[in-house]
Order: sequence, then C-alpha cells, then structure tokens
Amino acid sequence: MNTDHIVHNSQTQRMECQHCGFTQAVKMPIPIDEMLGVFDTFIEAHKACQRPQSEAVMSEYIKGFDAGYSYVLNEIERYINVYPTDVFAVKELLAHLKMEDKPQ
Repeated sequence: MNTDHIVHNSQTQRMECQHCGFTQAVKMPIPIDEMLGVFDTFIEAHKACQRPQSEAVMSEYIKGFDAGYSYVLNEIERYINVYPTDVFAVKELLAHLKMEDKPQ
C-alpha cells in the first residue's frame, strides 16, 4: 500500500497524513528506536486514509469565485446608481452576468 501521503515535517517536528489532515507531534530528543516505533504506529494508522474527493479540495476555490462574482455584480449596480445617464451597455452586461437573458 502506498504511504507517500504520510510525511514528517522537520520544521514543526510533526508527522502529517496529507489525506486526512491529522498531525502528531514527535517530541525531540528521542532515541532512534522509539522514533521509528512512533513513525511505524502513525503509518499503520494512516496508510489506508483516502485522498479527499476533488470537489472537497476545490470547495474553497469555488467559494472564492462565488464571492468575486458577487463583488462584480455589486460594483456594476453601484456604477449604475452613480452614473445613471450612461447605463445602457452596463445594464446589458449586468443582465448577462446575472444570466437573466440565458436561453431556457
């Protein structure tokens, strides 16, 4: 079974499972035999962890995209209120962004 997703972070002195996100501290100094035992126990506990689904990995990206989309719509609406005489093209763009003119 592949255990490449289990790593030791030398900066934080923690073992990490990159699939489930669990970390465990390794108290230093420690005799090498004990350290290897701790590593083996951690690897055994996490070797079957599954990689997160791509939707879960992308969810933060999608949330950011959605927030950016809302920001653009709000800015266009603000622009229309500030400059009400020059809004024909902006109203068309806004309708398009809101998908009000989307074919059914």
